[in-house]
Amino acid sequence: MGLPSSNSVLWISTLVAVVCAAVAYFRLRWALPVLFIWIASADFLKRILFLGASYPPTEVEYFWMLALPDLILAAAILRVGVDSLKKRSLPWRPGTLDYLVGAFFLWSTLEVFNPTFSLTVRLAGFKSSGMYVAVYFLVRAVASDDPHWVRRLLPVMVAAGVIATAYGIFQAEVGFQEFELDWLDSGLTALGGPGGEGLGLTINWFGIVRPFSIFASHEQLGWFLGFVVMIMLASRIKRPITWSLVTLILFGVSRTISRSSWVFLGSSILLAGSGALVARSKSLARDAGICLAIFLATIGFWTISGSGESYSQRASALGSYEWRIYSFQELINDPAWHKPLGNGIGSMWVAWRLGAPGTANPDERILSHVGLVDIVYELGIVGAIAFHSITLYLAWRVLSLLRQKLEGPRIEMLIAASAIVLGVVAANSTVTTILMFRPIAVPFWMALGVAGSLLPQTLPHAGPQDQMSSIPSSR
Repeated sequence: MGLPSSNSVLWISTLVAVVCAAVAYFRLRWALPVLFIWIASADFLKRILFLGASYPPTEVEYFWMLALPDLILAAAILRVGVDSLKKRSLPWRPGTLDYLVGAFFLWSTLEVFNPTFSLTVRLAGFKSSGMYVAVYFLVRAVASDDPHWVRRLLPVMVAAGVIATAYGIFQAEVGFQEFELDWLDSGLTALGGPGGEGLGLTINWFGIVRPFSIFASHEQLGWFLGFVVMIMLASRIKRPITWSLVTLILFGVSRTISRSSWVFLGSSILLAGSGALVARSKSLARDAGICLAIFLATIGFWTISGSGESYSQRASALGSYEWRIYSFQELINDPAWHKPLGNGIGSMWVAWRLGAPGTANPDERILSHVGLVDIVYELGIVGAIAFHSITLYLAWRVLSLLRQKLEGPRIEMLIAASAIVLGVVAANSTVTTILMFRPIAVPFWMALGVAGSLLPQTLPHAGPQDQMSSIPSSR
C-alpha cells in the first residue's frame, strides 16, 4: 500500500512540525519563538510543494501544510491548560484586560454555532482568525514564568524580517520564480487564477510587481515587517548594525506598496512617539522620530528609482476604495449586516472563498474590505462591543499610567505594544481587513498579551531598577 502522498516536502515539514510541537509542549518558554518560525515559513513551504513535483499538490496536501503552525500553538495551549489543571489556578493573576479578552474569545467561539452559514464556513472561520486570540493567553502564561522571553523571540522576528525583505526585493527586481507562478496558476490561492488572469488582476498593477516574499500576499508581508520594526523599536535601538537592519526592513515595507501596512506602521510609530513624549521617554520618542523619517525616505527612494512612475501610480491608485465605501453603506443600511448576534464567524471572507451565497444577495457573495464591518457582520453588535471594549480599556489604562511620568524599558515596551494594538485597530477599522491572516493576527494578539503582562506590573511606586528587570535591550 503506497503512502497517501509522495511529496517529500510535505512529509519532512510534517515531521519537523511534530518535533516543534513537542518542543512547545515540553519547553513552553520556546513556544513563541518556534511558533513565529512557522508563521514566517508556512506560506513559503506551501509554494515549495510545487517545486520539482511530478504532479501538483492536492487541495488536502496544500491546506495540510498551512495547518502545521497550528500544531505548535495547540501544543503550547495544551501545556498551559494541563499546568493550570494540575495547579488548579492560572499561571498569572487575571486582570480586567484578561476578562475582556476572555469574553471576546468566548463570544467568537460561540459564533461557531451560529446557523446562518454552513458549519464548514464557521469552523474554517474560527481556524483562520478566532483561535489566534489564544495567543494572548499564551503570552500571559509565558511572561509570568519567564520575564526574559522577548529576548528569545526578538532574534527570530528580526531574522524572519530580514529574510522576508531580501527575498521580497529580489522578487520585485527579478520576478516570480517558476514554482511561484505554478502556485498562482494552481487555483488553490485567491491571489492567482488559471492562465494568469488572477495574477494580472491582483499582483501586477501598472507593470510593477508587488512582492509577497515568503508570505501569501504583499499585504501580509508589509504588515509582518511593520510588526518587526515596532518590536525592535520597543527593544531600544542603539547599535548602528541594529539601525541598519531597521532601515533594510523599512525598505521592504515601502516596496510592498501595501498602503494598509503603511497606515498601520505610520500610525503605530506616531502613537509610540506620542506616548513616549507624554511619559517623557526621550530615547523612545527620538527613535520613533528616526524610524518615521527613514520610512518616509524609503518610500521616496522607490518613488524616484528606475520604476518610480509605476511605483507612484500604484501607490496613489484608489484600488478598491469604492468597495470600502460600499461596505460602510451596507453596514448602515442593510439589517443583515448589523444583526445583534451576527452571521457567524467566517461568514464574510471564508464564505467568499468557499463560494457560499451571501445573506444580502443569495446569488452573489458580498465582500467587505473593512475589518470593523467584518466584525459586526460576523460577530454581531455584541461581538463588536466586546472587541472594542478591549482596545478602549487598554488605551484608557495606558494613558493613565503615562500621565504618572513613569520611565524605563518596561514602560517603553508597554507604549510600543499598545501602539501596535491601536495601530492595527485604526487600520483594520478604516482601510483594510486583516485579522483573518495568521501572520497578522498572531503578532496582534501577542502585542496585546505583552500589554496585558506589563499593565499590572507597571505600578506608580515601582523604581527604575524594578521597571528595567525584564525587558531586553538591543545595545
